[in-house]
Amino acid sequence: MNWQNLLTKGNTYFDKQQWVKAELYYKSAYSQLAGRWDCGEKHESLLMAWVCACHNLGTLFETQGDHERAIGYLLQAYQEVHRTSQDESASDSLRTLAFTALKTTLQAIMFFTQKHPSCEHCLAQLEHLQKTAEFEVQTLH
Repeated sequence: MNWQNLLTKGNTYFDKQQWVKAELYYKSAYSQLAGRWDCGEKHESLLMAWVCACHNLGTLFETQGDHERAIGYLLQAYQEVHRTSQDESASDSLRTLAFTALKTTLQAIMFFTQKHPSCEHCLAQLEHLQKTAEFEVQTLH
């Protein structure tokens, strides 16, 4: 089954609150996408699909009260788009998309930490990252 269908099935089970099945499909999509990315298949739609899978898993674990795993997936998405935005060997279009995705992924983390407070130092670091990401996007344009 392709990653698109896996995410769709995961969404269906999430909507039905069948958490175990939703997790299975989301993790399958995540693994399939990560595998393709790791094998060098790096393009815009793959990056955004992987970010989507991370965010779906983050939302799933947050819904279940597993905040540590939830933030872990949100951070993975941010870290990968940051890495890609800095990768000079990546295409300009992929790097531009990654710069834009920095804001999206960081907003998800900030929203999560507002709902589930973290230590003050961590929040200050996140706010600094957010300002940096906004500056980098403005500089790019």
